[in-house]
Amino acid sequence: MLYKNSLKLSLKTILFLFGFLLNAQSVFETSSPELEGFSKEKLEILNAEMHSFVDNNDISAIQTAIIRNGKLIHFDSYGNSDISEKDALESDDIFRIASMTKPIVSVALMMLYEEGKFKLNDPVYKYIPEFKNLTVKKRKKNKPVKNHVKIIDLLRHSAGLNFKGPDDYRKVIDLSLEEYTKESIKSPLKFEPGTTWWYSYATDICGYLIEVLSQEKLDVFLKSRIFDPLEMNDTFFELPNSKLDRLTTLYVVDENKELVSFDNKTNTPFKDKVILLNGSGGLLSTTDDYLKFSFMLLNNGLYKEKQIVKKETLDLMKEDHSLGLKYKKLAFGKKKGFGLGFEVVKEDGTKFGSKGTFGWGGMFGTYFRVDPKENMVFIYMTQSFETYKLKLADKFRALVYESIIK
Repeated sequence: MLYKNSLKLSLKTILFLFGFLLNAQSVFETSSPELEGFSKEKLEILNAEMHSFVDNNDISAIQTAIIRNGKLIHFDSYGNSDISEKDALESDDIFRIASMTKPIVSVALMMLYEEGKFKLNDPVYKYIPEFKNLTVKKRKKNKPVKNHVKIIDLLRHSAGLNFKGPDDYRKVIDLSLEEYTKESIKSPLKFEPGTTWWYSYATDICGYLIEVLSQEKLDVFLKSRIFDPLEMNDTFFELPNSKLDRLTTLYVVDENKELVSFDNKTNTPFKDKVILLNGSGGLLSTTDDYLKFSFMLLNNGLYKEKQIVKKETLDLMKEDHSLGLKYKKLAFGKKKGFGLGFEVVKEDGTKFGSKGTFGWGGMFGTYFRVDPKENMVFIYMTQSFETYKLKLADKFRALVYESIIK
């Protein structure tokens, strides 16, 4: 491949190869940063800052990309997809995108909404009867809920469900999505539905709703309705054997502050038969694939003359649906809110981006934002549990906006 850390190339040769790589690996037309209102010098600073996290052994590798005005103006890969094998991170390497699965599944469910399959205020029990008699924990006692969980509660994280991490999912990997859904709601809810925003596994339930409403398995629905139309050929729940060598290793930091493999090509459950189609965080993807999805969102649901989802549906998803909810985790305040599947920025002039910017991130070190005002998508991919501690998203986002010159 083109980028190997050991190569010693002239700047002219690097720029030539860089342009060739972009054209070879991406469907997006490329353009120089200056033509699209970005400073090349500031983007070099962005690269240097992102590379420093790798050089300091905070993370193993990072890939960044920016689209503006429909043109790919920045793409950079740095570090190793696997440190022990000394494999340089390639442009088409595959990442566990964790909670960046949620926007995809949320859009998929809303595609069924625009077909008239349900209404946002429908009680979930209308489609999943087990949601009929839920309980909620109040003062150490379990009591029947006063409010039934609605579909909008699943999409905006106000269903009263709890958060689940990687270890929670590894305990139930042999369950189908139907079995998992019905088993998970046997426990009392954390809060009364429709009262409190609490980030949770609710998008798994959205995934099962898709199966109920469409009469298709979640992976089949996503492939036929989103991945194939968007040419997202490297996005899936189960990793094909032919693509195993492109899986990027996921690292944790041990007590000696050394990077240690948590999930790699040899031990990953993604290469085995995947039973639980985890709509909250189970997808694998590439930077290029997720750029296609993000660009479709920026382009009001349109991709190469194919209308994936209606503009009116996306506009509804981008509204702040967290108004009136109490915040128990990841408080938004006045500057941000939460729509139907992603965070939304409500004010200009904030550190979070332009008003109307929306997106989300993933626990394993993935992050994307769509800024309609600046006609821009920006994204990074790495594989680390440490990015929140490093405030990588805040630093990356700030550097992107500092690079804009017009």
